[in-house]
Parts: sequence; structure tokens; C-alpha cells
Amino acid sequence: MTVSLFLRGLIFGVIVGGAMPMHPASGRSLAQIRQSGQLEIGINPALPPLAQYDAHNRLEGFDVDLGRQLAGALGVAPVFVTLPSAGRIPYLIAGKVDIVLGGLTRTPDRASAIAFSRPLYHEEFAIVSTGAARPQTIDDLIARHARLVEVRGSTAVYFLQKRAPGLPMLLLASYPDAVRALAQGRGDAMIDVIEYVGRFLKAEPDIAWQIARGIAPDAGEDCIGVAQDDSELLHAVDRVVGDFERDGVIRALYWHWFGVLPSERAP
Repeated sequence: MTVSLFLRGLIFGVIVGGAMPMHPASGRSLAQIRQSGQLEIGINPALPPLAQYDAHNRLEGFDVDLGRQLAGALGVAPVFVTLPSAGRIPYLIAGKVDIVLGGLTRTPDRASAIAFSRPLYHEEFAIVSTGAARPQTIDDLIARHARLVEVRGSTAVYFLQKRAPGLPMLLLASYPDAVRALAQGRGDAMIDVIEYVGRFLKAEPDIAWQIARGIAPDAGEDCIGVAQDDSELLHAVDRVVGDFERDGVIRALYWHWFGVLPSERAP
């Protein structure tokens, strides 16, 4: 889902705000956040189901619900700052947000500029298919010369170009388009991050979807980004995330917004 590289973030920072500071992120302290009564949270409303605008132009999604509960646990109100994927790190470094979400995966380049919370979840590749073939591995797809349906520009496309370059691939603009095409028989299978595909399968309730998980290493750890020098805020965020894991909060949000459960077969 999140294929933006750190370099793209640097370019965005130059475009929208002049030369971006080439130093670790520095933001408000936890005491300053509590004194203000607000936690400024960066989210990308163009990344459903993480965040999007509903029919009434209100923000909703996994990140929105998580941000509200996180702010509440810290004793403050959430203030959502919308930004593009490429703006996540520049906004944090510039102090325009206190934390950032938006499918932020941990990478060495990013970790040199910001701090990461403990993982919220691991992005997991899965094979989605229909019918009786039930492919369980990428090698199954290669052996059958399966026709893939994928979303143009997604993480999965870059992964498949290296892992299964010989398979024919129908590239479409969105997850709803790709799921619809697969349901119509225009392809045999789809590989993508199950967290982002699962919810769209419900739009085709007459299809007996088959989902094979654990087919590849995790696509990445999705975390909360925090200013690198703000260890107190990071520790507070980690403590709350740990509580949410123990109390089932993240699991419930995961099911509600992604349509699957962590490391379990989708219904």
C-alpha cells in the first residue's frame, strides 16, 4: 500500500516548504501537548481503509479511530492534519504534526530521521483467488501460468515483478476495480497486502473467495511516527499501543476496517 520512498518525502518537502531540514525530527514534548489539550495527528485521507472522507465529508478509517483513542488515552483531543503519503516525514520533521500514521512502515532511511512506535500490525501479502484451484503459494501460480489482477503502482506489483516476472498481469486503477475484475473471471488470482484488500471482498458476497496467507515475508511493519528526539512522547505512545494490544482494541479496529483478523483466514 505504501510504496513512497523516503526520497520522495524529501522532494515533497522541498516543493511545499523550501529546503527541508536535514536533521532528525524535533516536535512538541508530551508536556506541551498536554498543556495545549490537543494531539496533532497526520493522516492521509486518500488511503482507505486507513483514512478517507465519508458521504458527509467527515474523516473515518482505521487511523482515525486509532488516533481518537490514542489521544483520549493521553488525555487530550485529536486534531487531524491531512497530508499526502510523501508528506508524512516532512510534516513530522517540520513540527506540523506530533505523530503521523498513514501506513507508515519502518525502513532504515526513515529511522534515521524519525522514531517509530512498536508495530500496530504487520502488512501481510496474501493470494486472493476464486474457484476450486486454491493456489497456496506463488510457485502454484507460476506453475499454472495464472493470470494476475493487480492495482497499478501498488507494493504488490513491484514485489511480483521480481518474484514472478513471467506471469501476465492486468493492471487496474483501484482495489474495487481489481476485485470486481477477479470476480468477473478476468483473472485467476490477486496478490496484495490483505489489510487493504480484505474489506473490498465483501462487495462480491456471491464469490467463494479463497485466501492464502503467509506466502511471503511481511511487506512491512506499520507503526506510528514520532519526532526522534521526543523519547517521552514515544514511550507514552508505546505504552498506549501496548495497552491497546492487550485489551483487543487494535484487533477490533483491524477487523472492522480491514475485514480480516490478524494472521487468520478471512471469512
